[in-house]
Amino acid sequence: MTWVYIWLAVVALSIIIEFVTADLVSVWFIAGGLAAMVLALCKVDLVWQLVVFIVLSLLLLATCRRPITKLIGKNKISTNADSVVGKEFVLLSPISFNVAGSVKINDVVWTADTDKDGVEIEAGERVKVVEIRGNKLIVEKAEN
Repeated sequence: MTWVYIWLAVVALSIIIEFVTADLVSVWFIAGGLAAMVLALCKVDLVWQLVVFIVLSLLLLATCRRPITKLIGKNKISTNADSVVGKEFVLLSPISFNVAGSVKINDVVWTADTDKDGVEIEAGERVKVVEIRGNKLIVEKAEN
């Protein structure tokens, strides 16, 4: 019966670590700990409890973490600046080879560049914001 409490402690500790870090790493050890706890309740040998815990936890970690992370968009940090993506603005200074231009949005001047080499856009032309990389707007020439 001692191992039931140990596996319960492993599950509880994994839950606490997952709440603190929210990295989708320790959550898989919860399933492994629960499976091992069921085996402990059924009086299965400790070696098999450990094997099931390790194999199930690592299998879930290896197969489920990346798809679920992509599904919930864990790596994307949304900001108020994201609201300008997809909108059109007038280019203040031209974009040319290795020279970024600028766009004024709500009294703030942003650096603007394209993600394609060799694209030149003249000042005064309308550009559409495609994405934000760091503190730079990635733009393309707007269709009229």
